[in-house]
Amino acid sequence: MNKLFSNLIDKDKKLSLSTKIPAKKINEKSNSLIIFGFIISLSSIFLLLYTINNKFG
Repeated sequence: MNKLFSNLIDKDKKLSLSTKIPAKKINEKSNSLIIFGFIISLSSIFLLLYTINNKFG
């Protein structure tokens, strides 16, 4: 029974090692996504403040 589980774990390790993305690509994508998310967040905050100011101000 232990051998069954060890075989499954070994296969998963081999598959995960072959499908890893290089760290450089991950870093480039995450930097662009962080910048894009920051811009979206700031614009939504300004739109919310503008709406509140026009509705209640």
